[in-house]
Amino acid sequence: MAEDVVSIRPAEPADAGALLKLVKQLATESNTFTVDEGLGELSEQEESAQIEQLTRTTTNTILVAALGRQLIGVATVQAGETIAATRGEIGVAVLKDYWGMGLGTALVEDVITWALDYSTLRELVLTVQLRNQRAVALYRHCGFQQTGAHTYQVVDPSGQSVAAVDMMLDVKKTAG
Repeated sequence: MAEDVVSIRPAEPADAGALLKLVKQLATESNTFTVDEGLGELSEQEESAQIEQLTRTTTNTILVAALGRQLIGVATVQAGETIAATRGEIGVAVLKDYWGMGLGTALVEDVITWALDYSTLRELVLTVQLRNQRAVALYRHCGFQQTGAHTYQVVDPSGQSVAAVDMMLDVKKTAG
């Protein structure tokens, strides 16, 4: 059945409602996933406009994993406000029912492909909580390396302080 196939594609303005619903569900399923402040207050129309605006840049993207019409995962790249931004921060999340199926890896690989083929970014960066060993292994598998020698503390969505590290992928070296 075609509906059993997961597709990964750029988000479209028409995905706004489903994307807002997905992000709200993801925030309840994991204590390693944080949502940008104010995202929960966006209307579907505002989210649609943001998606459309992001698709016009070479430094930001939103990719979604879809099973039929249902969104089950998301990967984002957000760069600084300037057009000359060279570093984009990535975030990846998949609904709990779909963990362990390779969707996180597929989303990260597609973000890297986007960065190589369409982006003007030089680096992809992320912060990962060390207790999320599956994510740490996924990022290492995809070529990300820890930056800095030490861990530091971040506060998770429940208010708990947890160890984290920053990781980076040099997109230009990956292309070479």
